[in-house]
Amino acid sequence: MSDQQRKLVDALVSTVRRFTPDWTASSPSDPGLTLLELFSSLAESVLFRQEKLSDPERAALMHLRDKLAALSHDCSADSGLTRPRYFSGRLLTASDFQEEQDYTREIMWRHNLCLHHAGVVKGLCVTLDPDAPSGGGFAVIVSPGCAIDATGRDLCLCEPLRCTLRAPGASGYVVLRYAEHPIDPLPSLEEGGPAEPSRIKEGVALDFAQNLPIDGVALARLIRSGKRWRLGRKFHPAEITALR
Repeated sequence: MSDQQRKLVDALVSTVRRFTPDWTASSPSDPGLTLLELFSSLAESVLFRQEKLSDPERAALMHLRDKLAALSHDCSADSGLTRPRYFSGRLLTASDFQEEQDYTREIMWRHNLCLHHAGVVKGLCVTLDPDAPSGGGFAVIVSPGCAIDATGRDLCLCEPLRCTLRAPGASGYVVLRYAEHPIDPLPSLEEGGPAEPSRIKEGVALDFAQNLPIDGVALARLIRSGKRWRLGRKFHPAEITALR
């Protein structure tokens, strides 16, 4: 028996013992051990012939290898993510491409949150417009910048944004949130099918919240002083510093 076969047999024995603790393989004549040695010999033969395998045969072999590798771990858990798997001859539908997009975006959002946290990366300074209306409304100007929300989504503002907001209370927060809307409708190729948006435009929205938000990034706190509003100097938005 070659070293490669011996290593494979040892791995198989270890895996089997975890699922069947009462099974023993102390004797070389044990039927179970003989079967595992046979499987390892066949596996080595298949690996030797791997270059001659067809694509479907190679894919099936790799799938079996991955299943065995997963079983060899003492502990395992799903990440909660599933990505589409493509192969020649597979029928692709709109849902497959949507799943591909969802997977890529979720990976990016998790990456953002694992390395950072929700907060302002740079810019996004809030100032009160001196021409702001009196009473319950006020106008703010937010400078260009970017942030990450609690979901991990990027909030990017490429040019100054002026927005008139109204607040029912005496204080609250200027909040930047992720926003999107469908655009560019195209007719469906299905008979009688309605036109569907072919693009989704991503952006941000600015609004006012009386409490700290969980679905956006608070940029500033505003306090009413009589009929006018002022910035709360004690409030500082959460900031994200670059990794060094």
